[in-house]
Amino acid sequence: MDTQTMEDGLMAWQISRGESRRGIARNLSAPQSSRLFAKEQSAVNLSNAARAVKILNRENFVAIAAARKDKNSDFKNFISFCGSPSCTLRRESFKGKNLRSGASDWAWRAGGGSLNLNSESSCANPPTTHNPHRKALILSDGRKGHENQSIAFCELRGLEFCICKIAYANKLLKLCSYALDFFGLYFKIFKCDLNGGGTATDRKNGSNLNNTSLNSPAASDSANLDATPNGTNSDAVSYSANLDAASDRNLNFADFDLFVGAGSTIYYALKFYARRYTRPSIALMYPKGYRKDFSVIIAGAHDRPKPRANLKISPVSLSFSRPQGLYQPQRKSIGFIIGGPNSCFEMGDEILKQIEGVRAQFADCEFALTTSPRTPRATESALEKLGWDYSVIYSREPVNPIGDFLAQCEWVFISEDSVSMISEAASNGSANVAILSLKRKDAHNKFDDFISALVSTGHARRYDETLKKTAKYDLKAFVREIKI
Repeated sequence: MDTQTMEDGLMAWQISRGESRRGIARNLSAPQSSRLFAKEQSAVNLSNAARAVKILNRENFVAIAAARKDKNSDFKNFISFCGSPSCTLRRESFKGKNLRSGASDWAWRAGGGSLNLNSESSCANPPTTHNPHRKALILSDGRKGHENQSIAFCELRGLEFCICKIAYANKLLKLCSYALDFFGLYFKIFKCDLNGGGTATDRKNGSNLNNTSLNSPAASDSANLDATPNGTNSDAVSYSANLDAASDRNLNFADFDLFVGAGSTIYYALKFYARRYTRPSIALMYPKGYRKDFSVIIAGAHDRPKPRANLKISPVSLSFSRPQGLYQPQRKSIGFIIGGPNSCFEMGDEILKQIEGVRAQFADCEFALTTSPRTPRATESALEKLGWDYSVIYSREPVNPIGDFLAQCEWVFISEDSVSMISEAASNGSANVAILSLKRKDAHNKFDDFISALVSTGHARRYDETLKKTAKYDLKAFVREIKI
């Protein structure tokens, strides 16, 4: 190999390292000893340098092709970024990870950040560092009972979460969702937004679900998710990673690790987003009318679901309760949690007689009462006349002291009309649980099976039976053992 050939090779190698032509000329005019040293080094490294140039070109081609394929709005930024001296391209494996359909098992990424092929944001600009805990998006139909089960799942699982409201413009569209799901077709025929009070917070150290800060400007925004923020993604949501810092930022739906929800209004949307972003879908309650091909279904035993590989059956509904500081007893206390009539029960004087019997049995205790949104006004008026050390008449004071009752009372007595209230009592706090009976409309109903199962396992007692202490069902262990 002659001297000119070696010099040309050295120049090509130096250009690949981003050196200027002035620096190259200076190297080429170095003393002969330096030139001989450069020749020796070039002879050793020339083939490697050429191969590196070839690989670099291929990497840029792959990255650019990927950006074009995804129609990345930041394509120009990507090119500019990759042209900077500090840019390095690295191969990152995505085997075994949830990727958008058709994505490669590997990709070349620029810089030190991770490349999210599911995100519709620029792959050249790595996203802000996320909290190490996994994040869930709760799809809510606005019904507190359904929403609270989803929140409970996230709390018990140790997940950060954000809430997104789902609704159909009319009943016909919801009816269409059943037909479309039957044929495996998924379109955005629903609305989704955070205007209904959707919130986000850092859940690493737990949270107070009644904390007023959750409804503060730092916790939510009024953006309609169908609007396109920054012209990049029509499915952006507001998420506050740290309420203490009062910092808001927009995230793509792809930034969430799973989608969770309960209720017929959200099941189709749950499948839509799970498929669109290749994420797990967690359906709470038994999704009647829809195909059962969610990633995981968590249903109560009282719904009598048919066994399936993806079905997890719990003896109680999901709940998460903590004291709110609403009730502080001065001595041993007994709590009463009263619901109301429903399709299976009526509420009348029978509940008052049982309450009077309990009060006589625990005459040395103080008594606390809370009614519910379903409690008849006549029943509330009759209960008020009994006199209480602490009471909440929900029609006048819509607060929820159940968490305090479960943490502070020796016993709580609950009317048998509410699966959710009984579930919360059987799996939270330390209070023993007893069930008050109501006048029934049918000889047998699903509440009978639900309560009988809890009584048989020692998680509840009926008032007309011996009041032995009850155990708590470990919902946290149940939820955390579910593989997602």
